[in-house]
Amino acid sequence: MARFWKKIDDDLLGAPEETMGFSRELIELKQSFLIKKYDFSSLEQIDEIKKELLGRRILIINAQELLKDVDVTKLKRGIEDLKSFLRENGGSMARLGDQYLILTPNSAVKISN
Repeated sequence: MARFWKKIDDDLLGAPEETMGFSRELIELKQSFLIKKYDFSSLEQIDEIKKELLGRRILIINAQELLKDVDVTKLKRGIEDLKSFLRENGGSMARLGDQYLILTPNSAVKISN
């Protein structure tokens, strides 16, 4: 009778990341990130958002309160400030629906559009 499977050595599998198809280089560069919900209600919070990003946090920002109270031109200036900060650090920003933004701290985490 023929065998339909091969016996796999324990050495062959290695780490879970390797079995999932990640390269060894990526595994060596592995960083830990924290995903955090953040309520954005004032433009004065932009510096705090930058500190959170520098602390390797992925932010999901609820901007509902800010959208009600702030002038559109000031809001655009604040968003441009965050975008330039993210560009300098290799991070990215994307919109999730009408009131949410997601911000990643560096190039290790990408957002697919």
